[in-house]
Amino acid sequence: MPKRIETHRIDTKAVRTIFTHLSEHWLVRSLEERDYGIDLQLERFDSDDATGDFIFVQVKGTDSAFDEDVKQSFPVETINYALMFDVPFFVFHTSNKSKETKFVWLQKYVELKLEPGNSDWKSQGHVTINFPKENDLQSNDEKISEIIKKDKSRKVGVKFLADYEALSLHEGSVSSAGQYAVATACATLVRKLYKLSSFIDDQRSSSHFEGYTEFNSLAEAFDNIASQNEIDEADSDTLRAGMQFLSDIKLAFLSADDLDAFALEQKAYFPY
Repeated sequence: MPKRIETHRIDTKAVRTIFTHLSEHWLVRSLEERDYGIDLQLERFDSDDATGDFIFVQVKGTDSAFDEDVKQSFPVETINYALMFDVPFFVFHTSNKSKETKFVWLQKYVELKLEPGNSDWKSQGHVTINFPKENDLQSNDEKISEIIKKDKSRKVGVKFLADYEALSLHEGSVSSAGQYAVATACATLVRKLYKLSSFIDDQRSSSHFEGYTEFNSLAEAFDNIASQNEIDEADSDTLRAGMQFLSDIKLAFLSADDLDAFALEQKAYFPY
C-alpha cells in the first residue's frame, strides 16, 4: 500500500498553517513539482489591485516547537537553485506544534550572512540558517513587502546607473570639450532619468541631500546648449549642480549594500 513520506506530511501541515498566517493582501499559489525547490508563489495585492510583486517560497516544516533561537539545516543544492532566480526567494520555516512561521530572504542571507561567515559553504551538503526573531510571518509580513520594494528598487537602480554613466560621459564632452552638438543626446538621457523619478526620490530621501530643483531643469539646460551652440554661465551652473545631484544619487544607491552589512554587524536590523 502506498505511503506518504514523513517529511511530505510535515510540510503539507506547514503549508496549511502558513495559509492562516498570511494577511488578505497575499494571493497564494501552490506549485507542482515541489521537489525542484519551490513550494509556493505569493503575490501581493493592494486592496483589490494587483501590484506585480511576488516571491517564491520553499516551506520547511517541523512537528517540534521552536526554541528561543530558530535554526534549520538547509540543503546547499536548494540554495544554489534559489540563486538562479531574479525574484526574491524565501524560506518559510513552520512549527506545526507552536503554529509559528519564521522566514528569511535566502539570496540576501547568502550575500550578507553565509558568504562572509563561511566561504566554503558551497562544498557542504547542508548549512544552518538562523531565522531572526523579527521575521515572524503572522506578525510581520509587511517586512516581506519592504523586501520586495527594496529588490525592485535595486533593479531600477541598475537602469539608473547605465543611463547615468552614459550621461556623465557625454556631459564631459559638452562642458569640457566644447562638443555642444552632443548636448542633444544628453537631454535625451536626462529625460530617460526623469522616468525613474520614484527611484531617485527614494534615494534622495534616504540620504537627505538637496538639489532636486537643479536636476529638473537639467534637460532644458542641455536643450539650450544644443540650440545656441554655446554654454552660458547659467546653463553651466545648472549642469554642475544637476550632475552633482545625480552623482550623489549614484553613491546613495551603491552604498545601500554597505549600510545593510554594517546594520547586520551592529545588529541594528536584519536585511534578510
